[in-house]
Amino acid sequence: MTEQYIILKVDNNGGAWCPKHMVSRGLKEYLQIDLLKMHVITAIKTQGRFGKGQGREYTEAYALEYWRPGFTKWKRWKNTRDNEILSGNINTYSEVEQALQPIIFASKIRIYPYSQYDRTVCLRAEIIGCEWEGE
Repeated sequence: MTEQYIILKVDNNGGAWCPKHMVSRGLKEYLQIDLLKMHVITAIKTQGRFGKGQGREYTEAYALEYWRPGFTKWKRWKNTRDNEILSGNINTYSEVEQALQPIIFASKIRIYPYSQYDRTVCLRAEIIGCEWEGE
């Protein structure tokens, strides 16, 4: 998947990433973003698939996993209350920004769409943060 299909506010060729199968409570398919270098990630923005008014798919909720050098496996993000599910969108066109507490230090991020019931979802995403300049 190239960047041009998952960028917020861009509506090229349907304009979003969509999992191959319907999503539900079981987190299986994900959108992986490789940041190439270590970053401090402070928030995630999401948006559904507008598709020039034809899209009806959006992600109501999602979970995150992250990777950084030295890890032996992906780590699931949880907030300070031990909740791992973030609220997503309520329609195809509005952007929703979720501040991350705690913040994430990572070189790769996975976004796992989540739903209480089986449904088709699509999403566009933006990672908010900056490159890590630490040691």
